[in-house]
Amino acid sequence: MLFARIVLLVQVVVMGGVGLAYWLRPYEMANLNGMLLMESVSVSNTRVYYGGLQLGLALFLLWSTRRPERLRSALVLLITMQAALVLARLGSLWLDGGTLRNLDLGALAYKVGSALLALLALYRLKPAPAAEPPVPLPPAELPRGEFDDDFGRLQRRQEPTLDRPDQARQD
Repeated sequence: MLFARIVLLVQVVVMGGVGLAYWLRPYEMANLNGMLLMESVSVSNTRVYYGGLQLGLALFLLWSTRRPERLRSALVLLITMQAALVLARLGSLWLDGGTLRNLDLGALAYKVGSALLALLALYRLKPAPAAEPPVPLPPAELPRGEFDDDFGRLQRRQEPTLDRPDQARQD
C-alpha cells in the first residue's frame, strides 16, 4: 500500500507541476512543444486542456491516497490514462511519419514508466477481503421494535367479546 501511495504521490507532483506551468505560463510551455499560440482561444484551450485537466487529475490522485479503498481505482485510472497517451503518441508518430525529438522521447519514456510502475503497484496491493454477509440475529436477540412478529402480537392482543363488552378475551 505504501508503494502505491508513493507512485500516486509522484504522479501528483509531476501532474500538478506541469498543470500549473501550463496554467500560469501557456506561451512558454507550448513553445517547448513547438506550438505557437496565435489566438486568445488557443491560449485558453492550452490552459484548460494542458493545465486544468492535469491539475484536476492530480487533485483526484491526491484525494485517492487518503483512503485505502480508493487506491485501486486511482491506479487503474493512472494506468489507463498513461497507456492511452502512449498509444496516442505512437499513433501520432506513425500517422505523421515524424521522428521523436528529445522532449517527446522523454515524455514517452516517462508515460511508459509511470504506467508500468502503477501496474506493479496495482498488482502488489493486497486484494480486498470478501465481505461476508451479515448473519441475522434470532428473533429473541433482536431489540424490541426491529422484528415484527405478527403472531406474537395477535396472541397479546385483547379484544372485548361481543356478549360481554366489559371483559377482554385472549386470542
